[in-house]
Amino acid sequence: MKYKGSFIIEYKLRAITGLRVGGSREEFDIGGTDNPVIKLPVEIPEFYEDGSSIPKEAPYIPGSSIKGKIRSLLEWVYGNVERMYAKYGNAKIDEAGKPCDCGECEICKVFGTGDAKTLDELAKRGKELPGPPRAKFFDAYPTKDTLERLERVLGKGLFTEVKTENQINRITSKANPRKVERVPAGAEFEGRIVFDCYKENDHELIPIIFHGMKKLEDNFLGGYGSRGSGRIEFREITITWRPADFYKGLGQEHKVGPLKGVDEVLEKLGEIKKLCSSG
Repeated sequence: MKYKGSFIIEYKLRAITGLRVGGSREEFDIGGTDNPVIKLPVEIPEFYEDGSSIPKEAPYIPGSSIKGKIRSLLEWVYGNVERMYAKYGNAKIDEAGKPCDCGECEICKVFGTGDAKTLDELAKRGKELPGPPRAKFFDAYPTKDTLERLERVLGKGLFTEVKTENQINRITSKANPRKVERVPAGAEFEGRIVFDCYKENDHELIPIIFHGMKKLEDNFLGGYGSRGSGRIEFREITITWRPADFYKGLGQEHKVGPLKGVDEVLEKLGEIKKLCSSG
């Protein structure tokens, strides 16, 4: 293996419906929210181009949430879930339901496999090892415009809504209300994915990322998806190729975008994959 370079994928993620990526309850408040969203524990100073900061308690989306959801959806699409079930069966259902651990498929190459036994077994059989995970998903933070807009509507220092839901007993009609915190529809977050290439044909794997992003648009992110939360779309996507020489100060980066959305990215996959031959 030899490091070839990296695709830098930058995007905006827009909440089409209320978004609920769960946080933890550190204290109990009477009348408070049952299900809080995850928020920044401290301010991030000088984050935006104008030098302004992201305030404490602003909501964000962990990279692990995006990566985990995309991988899970892709494993259904590519048949990995079926193969894992065939491998472990009902007797080991907990193992069967875990991420693919074959170490040979495209999903394992892109997202990684942490199963050391699998890697040892592949080496003993003389099989090619998958190498380091190609894709790295970073936390997505709210745009400055989103924070300003939410504060204008909700109040100073407020960035979320509280949605009250009721579970109704089908026989007695007794209500069991609960309060769910969500980021309001229309909020936008800026995110980044870095896709590293280590082998000659690794650029052929990058479509998997965009197929996963498209499938996520047709599913939901976070919790309460079956109740309407978590519908999202990716917008203003830019793909930049930075060859290994770029990091030595000897090469140039090459860029496609910004593109309107995932559909436009999929139309330009040929052009995107060719970026790595530019330098």
